[in-house]
Amino acid sequence: MILPVPKLYDFSENICCVPSVITVSAIGEQAGRGSDAFCLLFDEAVKVESDGFVTFAYDSSLEDKPEIYRIAVTADHICVTCRDERGAVNGAVSAVLMLRKGILKQGTVTDYPSCGYRSGMLDLARGLPSLALVENTVKYMALAKYNRLHLHLIDSYGPCYASEALPRYRFTNPGEVCDRSYLDRIQSLCKQFAIEIIPEIEIPAHADALCEAYPEFKCQVENAQTWTLCPGNDDVWPFFRALIGEIVEMFPESEYIHIGTDELEFRDLKPPLLCHWDECPRCAALRQREGLADRQAEFYYVVEKAYDIVRSFGKKMMMWNDQIDVANDVPLSRDILLQFWRIASPGRGPYEGCTMEKFLEKGFRIVNAYYPYTYIDLEQYLTPEKMAWWTPYQKPEQLPEYAAQILGGETCAWELGNTAEYPFYAYTLPSTLALFADKLWGLGEREYGEEYRAALAEFVFGDNSFVKVFDCIGDLIPPRKRGKYTYVPKEELSSELLGSCIERLTHNPNQACAAVSMSYAALLERILQEIS
Repeated sequence: MILPVPKLYDFSENICCVPSVITVSAIGEQAGRGSDAFCLLFDEAVKVESDGFVTFAYDSSLEDKPEIYRIAVTADHICVTCRDERGAVNGAVSAVLMLRKGILKQGTVTDYPSCGYRSGMLDLARGLPSLALVENTVKYMALAKYNRLHLHLIDSYGPCYASEALPRYRFTNPGEVCDRSYLDRIQSLCKQFAIEIIPEIEIPAHADALCEAYPEFKCQVENAQTWTLCPGNDDVWPFFRALIGEIVEMFPESEYIHIGTDELEFRDLKPPLLCHWDECPRCAALRQREGLADRQAEFYYVVEKAYDIVRSFGKKMMMWNDQIDVANDVPLSRDILLQFWRIASPGRGPYEGCTMEKFLEKGFRIVNAYYPYTYIDLEQYLTPEKMAWWTPYQKPEQLPEYAAQILGGETCAWELGNTAEYPFYAYTLPSTLALFADKLWGLGEREYGEEYRAALAEFVFGDNSFVKVFDCIGDLIPPRKRGKYTYVPKEELSSELLGSCIERLTHNPNQACAAVSMSYAALLERILQEIS
C-alpha cells in the first residue's frame, strides 16, 4: 500500500529488478515535469539518461480524467504515462513511494483523484516559519499529491514580507519578515511539483497594522478601534490596488488571489473587537451615495470593489465565507470561489438561516475548509478518527445534488511560525497532510490497520519499519498540546522501545526524511525523560 491509496492496482508475485543506480528519462514537456519531480523526491541520486529505468511519457489512450496516470512495472523497467503535467507529477510520486519499499513487484497502477481541489494552507503572517520547515512541508505536500498551496501572507500584524509598493505598511510582530528570495524559493519549489500557489491578503478586517500605518483608514468614531478599516475613505481603494498589484507581481502564475474578508468583528469578546461602520459618518455617506441599505450591503460593496480590482489584473478571486448573509439575497458574482470554514456565531456575523447548503443552493462553488475537521492547530479539530470517515461532501451536511459545486478541501496550519505556542508542527504536519490528502484523493472510509500504519510510516520516515514510532506516541498524529508528548499512559511506555526508535530516527539514512525524523527523535526523547 502507498498513500494516497491508488484506485486501481494489480501486482503479481514477480519481482522487478531494481538497478543500484536509478536512471530516469522523459518524452515531451508534460512528461518532463514528472521526471523532474521524481529526481527531487527520490531518496538517492538519480541520473538522467535517454532510456532510463524510470521513463515518463504522454499517453492519449488513458481515460480523459484530470491528473490521471498509469504505472507499468515490468521485470526491468518502470513506465509512467500521463495526459497532463499534474498526472506526470502524481505518477512520479507513486513511483518514488513504490521504490521505497525495497522489493518492487511487477504490475500496474491506474490512478486519479476524486477531488480536483486538494489544498493545504500555511500561515506565514502570525510568525514567520523557517524556510527549511516550509520547504520540507511543500515536499511532503507533493508526496501527498496536493495540487494547491494557500499562503496566508497578511493578518493583523501586517504583511509577513517587506512591501516595496507600500513601505509604511509593515509587519508589527516582533518576529522576522521574509524577503522576496524566501517567497521565490517557495514558488520555485511549487512550480517543480505543479502546485498552484493561492496568495492571501486580508480585507477589510484584521486591519490593526494597516490602521496603525494609515490612521486615516480608521472609521471616524471617537476611540475607534483598528480591527476593521473604513470603506468610506476613498483612499482605501488605491491602497488595495497597489497591494493586490504587488501580490500579482510576486505570484504571476497564480490563478486566484484570496482577499480574506473574514471576521469583521467579535462583539462577544471582552473587550470586544468592533466594526464601526454603523456609527461612522463616512460610512453613512458612502451608503447614501451608493444606495447601500445597511452595513451588510456595505460589506458586499467592499467585496465587489476588491473583485473588480482582482479581475483588472486578470486574476480570479477567492474569499472566506463567514460574513456573507446567505439566508438573504447575495449580490456577489458566482465567479468568486468561496472557502467555507464556518457559519458565524452571534456577535461575529450572519448566522440565522445560514448553512453551507444555502451557499450551494445559491449557486456558489466551495472549497470545504470546515474548521472542526480541517484545522490542524488544535487537537479537537482534525484527528485520525475524524479523517477515517470524513469527506468534504459529508460535513457540513448538504444534499448530494450539490456535490459538483464542492471542488474539494483544504487543511489549515494556523500559527505555523509561532513556535513558542505551537511547537509541534515540525512533527505533526507530515502525518496530518497524508491523512487529509488520502481522503481527498479517494473519499472512501479508511481503517487504520497495520498495513495502513506501515504505509504512513513509509510516507513520513521513508521506511515502513518505523511504524513502531506510532506505538510510542499512541496515534498516527502526535499530541498538539503544550507539554503533552504521547497518548500512551506512562506505565505502559517502554524505555527500551523508545530508545530503539530514537536511535533509528537519529540515524535514518533517508535524507529526504531526515528533518522530520530528527523532530520525532526529540519528541521521543521528551517522552523518555518523563518516564525515567
